[in-house]
Amino acid sequence: MGNNPSQQKPDWQQSIKAPLIFSLVLGLVAGVAASVFATGGSDEPFRIDIGLTAFGIAFVASLLVISVLTMASKDNPKSHGGGAGVNRSSLNPDRRKPKG
Repeated sequence: MGNNPSQQKPDWQQSIKAPLIFSLVLGLVAGVAASVFATGGSDEPFRIDIGLTAFGIAFVASLLVISVLTMASKDNPKSHGGGAGVNRSSLNPDRRKPKG
């Protein structure tokens, strides 16, 4: 991703910006909600420690789920599945010899 104009800009599925923003928003919502609900009333001190913990957990967990789903949605290259040995093609199954 240099300044070379011949390089193509990655599409939205290859960009990291959207998953990071989504995870950040989800983490902020979880952190604020956990801080407010853990405080337990206006007489108690505001629980920032629980909010930061909830933010970190929600941020990392959502980023992990998004990355796994992104990897699972990628198609295999056309060169895969056409080889020999372990990578045999399912379009041309081996002929089995009759036992006898």
